[in-house]
Amino acid sequence: MFRKLCIIGLAFLMSLTVMTLTADAQQKILGPYLWMIAKTVDRQGGANSTHVDSLDEASNGKVTEEKIAKHGAREGYEVGNYEWTPGTLANNGDINALVNKIGLEAGELDHITSYALIVLKTKRAQANVAMGVSSDDSVKVWVNGEVVHTHAENRSRGKENTFQDHLKVDLIKGNNLIMIKVSERGGGWGMHFGVGGDYELAEIDAIFLPIEPAGKLTTQWAQIKNIR
Repeated sequence: MFRKLCIIGLAFLMSLTVMTLTADAQQKILGPYLWMIAKTVDRQGGANSTHVDSLDEASNGKVTEEKIAKHGAREGYEVGNYEWTPGTLANNGDINALVNKIGLEAGELDHITSYALIVLKTKRAQANVAMGVSSDDSVKVWVNGEVVHTHAENRSRGKENTFQDHLKVDLIKGNNLIMIKVSERGGGWGMHFGVGGDYELAEIDAIFLPIEPAGKLTTQWAQIKNIR
């Protein structure tokens, strides 16, 4: 009898653990994110552009995914023909609708890539935090300048309150910069994104994270502000 009760108790604890992890991953983040878009080369959107640096292409090498993933960006600064612009996703995750709403582009868009930046502010370091992401089409995710997830597939983004991909990440104490790249081939274009753990969403101004001396970075951004 005692053994049976122990087994039941253990099963109950395991179910609570699973429920906790699932709940962590379900903390969907709608924004506000800081957004940039870039058209893909030779109309090769979706999976084919997952590993192509569209920021580099749009800015003639002055801005790269690596730089933005490490340092962030500032509202109003330009890459190619577009400005970094804040915006909040609808619950359905429709990036095309958001891009139209915030004035980056009009109409239905194909063969194009979006970059979404957000900062999670934490009071302590946290290991193995649950993260979930869905995308239409392909997706790549950076946390604090490091690539943590890539899924190069032309797919729909699935249901609103579930995630297609699940992973674990480490968050540092303080500001954690996240960049989500979603490349669109044709048809729908969108994403769902969520993170577990204990954090607050930082203000849009905090999405610029100077690592080098502030004056040097300001000069760098001034040089690329009007690149076309």
